Amino acid sequence: MERLERMPVPVLPTFVGALTLSNVYSGMGYTWVRHLTMWAATIVILLYIVKIIKYPGTCKKEYETVVPSSLYAGFCMVLMILGGYYFEYVPALGKGMVLFAVTLHAVHILVFTYRNVIRKRDINTFVPSWFVTYNGIMVSCVVGGAMNIGHILKYVLYYGIIVYFVILPFMLRRLITVEVKPPVYHTMAVLLAPCSLCVVSYLNIAEAPNQVLVYVLYACVLASLIFVIIKLPKFFAFSFAPGFAGMTFPMCIGIVATNKMSAYLAGIGKESLSAYAAQLGGIQIYLTTMIVGFVLLNFLIMALKIERK
Repeated sequence: MERLERMPVPVLPTFVGALTLSNVYSGMGYTWVRHLTMWAATIVILLYIVKIIKYPGTCKKEYETVVPSSLYAGFCMVLMILGGYYFEYVPALGKGMVLFAVTLHAVHILVFTYRNVIRKRDINTFVPSWFVTYNGIMVSCVVGGAMNIGHILKYVLYYGIIVYFVILPFMLRRLITVEVKPPVYHTMAVLLAPCSLCVVSYLNIAEAPNQVLVYVLYACVLASLIFVIIKLPKFFAFSFAPGFAGMTFPMCIGIVATNKMSAYLAGIGKESLSAYAAQLGGIQIYLTTMIVGFVLLNFLIMALKIERK
């Protein structure tokens, strides 16, 4: 129970990344990877529900701290992806999980905005993990296409693209002008997540995607990916901490964005560009598997209190 109480909030977005990566491997034919990851995430989400019920004071304290609060959106995102998985077996259950998660995430956005934008603001806690809260709801657009909730997903899509372009200039200015402290340094990798979610969601939901907007969004993905790769040596210069979770989901959804872009380019007759994008996707899978594996292994070591020799 003590270990459960100490379960760090970043475990949630880490499993969002692991689940996303498992879907990528499933698309390559490795379905067992997906099943095992989904089952593991189900156990983790159930454990976290127990933590919330048994230790509400601890969870309240975490939620009142800005950066952990922004990462609590990962709870809803895990539910959405699990909903997409269970929808294949029990459609009513899967659809219900996604709708519940979208509603809960929307409430979280409102509460987070009131607490950290309207009531008070602190430039030091205004970090890219905010995108987990503001754009994470777009995971529903990634997994909910077959659930006959397109009217809801369209609103989520338009909201997500608008809020990304609203927050981005302020976030870039903050990163350029104000030092990012070591405890939240890895949140900079989250920059790759919102633009990738926008690409995937737009190509999933929009009936006739605007070519210029697709190119602009994917240009943001490429720029963010280059930024994260350049930062990797610095990220790994730190001793492991739960903040390493900031590298997981962004890299994973970046793969999906590149794969979607490759398919889109092939569909509009740009086979050469599509092939380049596909090769880039392979490099992303290679890098991302190492990063996610490293973070998951270290969380397992923390959970089991395995002493390193």
